[in-house]
Amino acid sequence: MAEITVRVEVPPKLVPVFAGEAMYRGAWGGRGSAKTRSFAKMAAVWGVKFAAANEPGVIVCGREFMNSLEESSLAEVKAAILSEPWLAEKYDVGEKYVRTKDRKIDFAFIGLRHNLDSIKSKSRIRLLWVDEAEPVSETAWAKAIPTVREDGSEIWVT
Repeated sequence: MAEITVRVEVPPKLVPVFAGEAMYRGAWGGRGSAKTRSFAKMAAVWGVKFAAANEPGVIVCGREFMNSLEESSLAEVKAAILSEPWLAEKYDVGEKYVRTKDRKIDFAFIGLRHNLDSIKSKSRIRLLWVDEAEPVSETAWAKAIPTVREDGSEIWVT
């Protein structure tokens, strides 16, 4: 299979965040700093990368408080995918789900405060992205971090 090169636009200040190999990546800043939008887009890019490398699994998008999908990062991930035609052709985006068309990568959206044990039941976590991470408790981190254990997996914090 031929390798494809694509250009992904993110704010210049975030380019170094996604360069090279890392277990942890993160960014902070105030409202309007494009963190959530950029990390949602890059999560979709990573999903395509994992699928292409035949590394099936789950991209978990978490927030401290999430009582419904409307309070999750689902809308941001969908918007990010639909903003890039090459991403849109790689994903199946439904009302309540996002997955690669080859079904190798699924996105899961969880709340860390009330549904923390649900992360422990997830297998093959390739990426854990915690958005709005400032209020996340030490207990939540203590349970979440050990679940991300696949080779090449990452944890992202915004």
